[in-house]
Amino acid sequence: MSRKVFVVLSVFVVMSMVLAACAAPAATAVPTEAPVAETTAAPVATEAPTVDPMAQLVTDAQAEGTIISYGLPDDWVNYGGMWTLMSDKYGITHADTDMSSGEILAALRAEAAAPVADITDLGLNFAQVVNDESLSQPYKNAYWDEIPDYAKDADGRWSAAYWGAIAFTVNKDLVPNIPQTWQDLLKPEYKDTICMKDPRESATANMVVLAAAFANGGDETNPQPGLDFFKQLTEAGQLRALAPSTSNIEKGECPISLFWDFDGLSKKEGLPNLEVVIPSDGTVAGLYIQFITAGAPHVNAAKLMIETEYSDEGQLAYANGFVHPIRESVVLPDELLAKFPPAEAYEAVVFPKDFVALSNAALAISDGWNLIAQ
Repeated sequence: MSRKVFVVLSVFVVMSMVLAACAAPAATAVPTEAPVAETTAAPVATEAPTVDPMAQLVTDAQAEGTIISYGLPDDWVNYGGMWTLMSDKYGITHADTDMSSGEILAALRAEAAAPVADITDLGLNFAQVVNDESLSQPYKNAYWDEIPDYAKDADGRWSAAYWGAIAFTVNKDLVPNIPQTWQDLLKPEYKDTICMKDPRESATANMVVLAAAFANGGDETNPQPGLDFFKQLTEAGQLRALAPSTSNIEKGECPISLFWDFDGLSKKEGLPNLEVVIPSDGTVAGLYIQFITAGAPHVNAAKLMIETEYSDEGQLAYANGFVHPIRESVVLPDELLAKFPPAEAYEAVVFPKDFVALSNAALAISDGWNLIAQ
């Protein structure tokens, strides 16, 4: 082969190789996504149905079925209406033993190992005793924030659902000139006309003396002016040795009675010749506390009673017993308000706010009365 032919063949081979190299590149495999595995949604946790605490309380109270009380009789501040609410609305029956504050305390102490009563009602001046002797168990009702601080224990051991004011209840047929102040009671025309209970035995009478103290420059820390005033009344012969009751007021045996405004107003419903006077020179508000007793056998029924007392219905029931609801948001109908003394008369009412001092004042008044009663 000639060199020329060899060169030509060589060139041909090289050109063939170049053309092969310039040919379209081989297709590149396109990566494919891995198939997505089907997933099953995890089950969503469902919350347990919310239980309404009030509904649960009603259920638990109805299971107990009854409630035992001390000092909540039907004719005291319309507890009869309150018991009707408990019966008609919840089917709860009740049994009450009417007792004075002193008798209630004695019973609670005696029954401490085997409690009988579930709930009771005492004057605020016994609150310190309740706390010191652990006679109650804590419970804060649904309306707790509406109760003024001076009307409740910070730990929920008691609270006051209503209040009244010490007043004069006067038989207009027997007393033509109606006294308007404590100082008026010292006038000769009121000699042997004034009835009140013994302050050593009655929380109401104890508060009467304290009211006179407020009117004469004292307060719950200094009840002595009240004792001094009643010493004057006694020495002047103004006091009649008779405790006021519905019976002797009806008979005209108590021309002037010293007790709560609500007591006089309730009696006035049947005796229109009575007039209830808020003394304009000052008087005192009295709060009555309610609490569930320590070891109450029917504790849920007692809690339901507390809730009822502070509800709108319960506060209105109290007002129909002529006491003043502790919850200011409760609006009373005009026809009911018309049965009370005018609102401006209550501007003379002072609320004791130191219940420890109030308890001490009650003891001081009881001790001081021993000297007056000699």
